[in-house]
Amino acid sequence: MTDDPVQDIGPHHNTSTGWLERVRAGEPSAWQTFVRLYGPLIYHWCQRSGLQAADAADVGQDVFRAVLIAIPQFQREADGSFRGWLRVITRNKVRDFLRERTRVPGAGGDIGNQLASVAADPTPGEVIDPEEERILYRRALELVLAEHRDDTRQAFLRVVIDRQDPAAVASDLGLTVNAIYLAKSRILRRLREEFAGLLEPQSD
Repeated sequence: MTDDPVQDIGPHHNTSTGWLERVRAGEPSAWQTFVRLYGPLIYHWCQRSGLQAADAADVGQDVFRAVLIAIPQFQREADGSFRGWLRVITRNKVRDFLRERTRVPGAGGDIGNQLASVAADPTPGEVIDPEEERILYRRALELVLAEHRDDTRQAFLRVVIDRQDPAAVASDLGLTVNAIYLAKSRILRRLREEFAGLLEPQSD
């Protein structure tokens, strides 16, 4: 149990061999699921390195292209190793972008400072960032909730996230308590079906 209810509900699976094989085989749905889930985290890493929003989006696309090429060689060695591998690719692409910017006439010293900051960033595994966990689990939940009716979404958010009394929520929404629990079960099952293998704990 964590202090964040979003993380508590997540499917704590390792990155599954099945998912990797589907991506390697060129299955569009597997790749789309990866992009939809990990896109915000990659963007977060890029912005944390000092990139502006537009630059972070561009570098993110470079990261996805690199992952698509390199993923056949990825070998999972421990919990969190996929995210660590992805973070290394992102850091390398940020460095490439910043080095390219230093070649632009008139580029200021800020670029050099950003490069130094990226170089000093802890290597994957040295630091576990709780914000990364929140970004991943909240993104997964957003994607799944978007598939459901408004009353189902409200029931889930109020009971699971806000931890309100199911009977009170049922009364407010005009639902039965059983319908509240069914909504909760349905969304949790969908999270595990859609994102099993992509949400993994970071190794200590």
